[in-house]
Amino acid sequence: MKPRFVGLAIVLAACGSREPAADHSHAADEIIEKSKTPEERAELTRVRDEVDAAARDRIRELDAEIARLERENAALQKR
Repeated sequence: MKPRFVGLAIVLAACGSREPAADHSHAADEIIEKSKTPEERAELTRVRDEVDAAARDRIRELDAEIARLERENAALQKR
């Protein structure tokens, strides 16, 4: 079961830059739907949600860094 969680994490991480309008990424939906027990489904859902939250946090960090660099670039161009 552990390789499945690793695979899920990789798939979700690879999904990317912006998540769809829904509240979670859909890359793992098929894997979650195929889970054999409610416990496995709950664990896969939890892992998906943790990966999504980490991805959202990283996107916010990168967006802030981009904004900072754009401000710095604008200030340097004024000189």
